[in-house]
Amino acid sequence: MRARTAIVILGIVAAVWSPLTGCSSAGPGAPPAITSHPVQPERIEWCDIWVTNANSSDLPRVLLIGNSITRGYFNAVEKHLEGKANCARMTSSKCIGDPGLFPEIQLLLSQYRFAIIHVNNGLHGWSYTEEQYGRAFAPFMKALMEQSHGAHVIWAQTTPVMVDGHPDHPRIKRIKVRNAIASDFAKQNHIPINDLFALVVDHPEYFSKDGVHFNQAGIDAQARQVADCVRKALEQTGHR
Repeated sequence: MRARTAIVILGIVAAVWSPLTGCSSAGPGAPPAITSHPVQPERIEWCDIWVTNANSSDLPRVLLIGNSITRGYFNAVEKHLEGKANCARMTSSKCIGDPGLFPEIQLLLSQYRFAIIHVNNGLHGWSYTEEQYGRAFAPFMKALMEQSHGAHVIWAQTTPVMVDGHPDHPRIKRIKVRNAIASDFAKQNHIPINDLFALVVDHPEYFSKDGVHFNQAGIDAQARQVADCVRKALEQTGHR
C-alpha cells in the first residue's frame, strides 16, 4: 500500500499580552491611514524598544518616542525621573511621513498605558519632502492621541545639524520647516512644546564630531529639559 502524506496548514493568530489588563488580544489592529505616498526607506532601517519595570504599575509610565537623539538622552532622563515614573522608549529610523512608523508605536500602545508621551521625530526621512511630512503630521499626531488612551502628549522640536561648529544651512532650513509644521499643530491643539532646537543651536560645544549627535554635555542638557517637561506634565495630570 502506498503511503499517503497529509499536509496540514495551521492558521496562527498572534496574541499580544497586556500587562495592564492581564489578557491577550489579537494585536493592535490595522494602522490608521496616515500617508498615501510611496514608502521611501533608508539604506538601513532600525527600531529599538525598551521598557523599564514592565512588570510594575506602581508609578505612572512615560514613553519617549524618537530616534538616536532620544536614545542618547533616555538613560539620563530615566535617572532624573527615578521614583517619579517608569520610563520606556520607542526609537526608530522612520520619520513622520513613513507609513511604517505608527505600527511600530502601536506595538507599545497596545500593551501599556502611558501617562505621558514625549515625541521627538524629524531627523530622518530626508527622501520625504516637507510637503509630505506636513501632510502626514496631523493624521499621525491625531492617531497617536486617539490610540494612547488619554496620555498627555509633549512635542519636542527637532535638533539642528552642525558643520564646523555652525548650523548646516541646507539641512537646517528643512528642519526649521518641519519644526514650524509641528509648532503650528501643537499650538492649535494645546500640546506643550519642548524646544530642544533652541536649547542646543547656540551651543556647538554640545555636539559630537558628526554634527548630528551629542556629547555628554549635550546629552545632559537635553535630559534635564526633557525630564523637567515630563515632571511638569505629570504634576498637571495629577501624578506627584
